[in-house]
Amino acid sequence: MLFPVVLLLIMTLIQAALWFYSRSVALGAAQEGAREGRVQPTSTDRAETAAEDFLDQTGEGLLTGSEVTVAATPGSIEVTVTGTSISLFPGLSGWSITQTASGPVERPTP
Repeated sequence: MLFPVVLLLIMTLIQAALWFYSRSVALGAAQEGAREGRVQPTSTDRAETAAEDFLDQTGEGLLTGSEVTVAATPGSIEVTVTGTSISLFPGLSGWSITQTASGPVERPTP
């Protein structure tokens, strides 16, 4: 009688670990996109491509429905990665993830 409860607890812990790891990968992708996008000349396309490439290489199969959004102002750039972690439980969707990284645009100094 105790075995199903213990098994459910173990599966929930594994699901939580997958969610935390997926958050880490999403944050890494957002940081990589922000790092690439803030280099002169500032490019939102380059930032989005860098974040998507990071997700393709590192988060393959880990994040489902991932989406990269880039917002830029003259002084800063912000990259947001959203998605859903994979689920161990059949019929249930994983937990949602949103990670954002931003940074100032590099300025040449004389």
